[in-house]
Amino acid sequence: MNTKTTLNAGNLSAGYSVQEIVKSVTCSFDAGTFTGIIGPNGSGKTTLLRAFSRVLPSSGILELDGKALPAYTPAELGMALGFVPQDEARPFSYTVMQVVLMARYARTSRFSSLTPADYDRCHAVLEETSIAHLKDRSIRALSGGEWQRVLIARALAQDTKVLLLDEPTSHLDLSHQSDALSLMKGLAGTGSTVIGVFHDLNLAALYCDRLIMIREGSLVADGTPSEVLTPEKIREVYGAEVVTARHPATGRTFLMPLSTRSCKVPGVRDPPLRVLVVSGGGSGADLLHVLAGRGYDLSAGILATTDTDYGVAKALGIPSIPILPFSQITAHALGKLRDMANRADRIILPAHPVSTGNLPVLLVLREAGPAKVIVHLPEGREFASYDFAKGVAAVAMTDLCSAGASCTSTYDGILAFLEQSDKKSTNPLE
Repeated sequence: MNTKTTLNAGNLSAGYSVQEIVKSVTCSFDAGTFTGIIGPNGSGKTTLLRAFSRVLPSSGILELDGKALPAYTPAELGMALGFVPQDEARPFSYTVMQVVLMARYARTSRFSSLTPADYDRCHAVLEETSIAHLKDRSIRALSGGEWQRVLIARALAQDTKVLLLDEPTSHLDLSHQSDALSLMKGLAGTGSTVIGVFHDLNLAALYCDRLIMIREGSLVADGTPSEVLTPEKIREVYGAEVVTARHPATGRTFLMPLSTRSCKVPGVRDPPLRVLVVSGGGSGADLLHVLAGRGYDLSAGILATTDTDYGVAKALGIPSIPILPFSQITAHALGKLRDMANRADRIILPAHPVSTGNLPVLLVLREAGPAKVIVHLPEGREFASYDFAKGVAAVAMTDLCSAGASCTSTYDGILAFLEQSDKKSTNPLE
């Protein structure tokens, strides 16, 4: 395997406006490797990846093949580095094939047309990502998972030596998660440098050669999955109790969360604050671990049984309202959610994809009282990036904040709001 260093970062710092998110990170990535970036929500994983892609300005050293990244022209960078975002706006009714073909223009001269070879390459990546049957479909008519595979196909069509993936499986079902990550692992096996942000630690452990763990913008662990995913490190960084084991089929490390709901945590009132987490698409998995470790009386909302959030809630013994994947939310399920919301002292809404199917969930939260709600919107994201309901969902989320919901971009902010509620409940005259 070629072990030449492809991407190198030294004392790299990056952020948004005047806020520094990534702080003096030093790491390098070799050709032929698949690296996962992990850490709690708000820790700086996506910011670091965006700095690598030059989407965000940064300070410090950032080199690609020994050459400073800012010295690359856009065309050169397009041939060297591919990027798969969590999501992307779809303002025009392009077909799937048209979007994937756009990746090939970086490899043509200014006034040249695409060649038959370019079309052949795009047909090949459509087959590899199992969306060839969608090639003539408007991208506006795609589901979130189908659109995610289009974004992956477009990046593959660039034929770059470095591929950056921002939560590449966040909208994919179990089968397509496996297909996509096996494809990425295969690319690394042929000499590409693949770097991805992961929420699901077991997926990262299964497919990645190496993991780097980020907390509060700083690198806290770097090594193989078995070296990084230790119970001690997970407790320190995620606030969760886990046991590790070797997967009987793969021999890889995997994590099993331990229920901590019965633990008495100093500083948390008795009876504990009742907290409802309304999440989806993996957006609440880390948060449920963190809150369970602090002794709150947790419940989860309506979750598809294939959702990572549902798996975490079930493992931790947290009550939820399970529904079949891709099914319509019933009036009965919404009624149960309404009861949960009314009983809760605080409701946490981690921003996650909202379509017309789960839009009624936001309306239930509005009815329960915006003052109860804590909205978690990660730094650098906008409500519109989670909107798959033609603008209605973004308006509903913005309306919650305008009507009195608390909003924060970090887990520390969530915990601070919960601690305030704890104090008010214990000392109502304060």
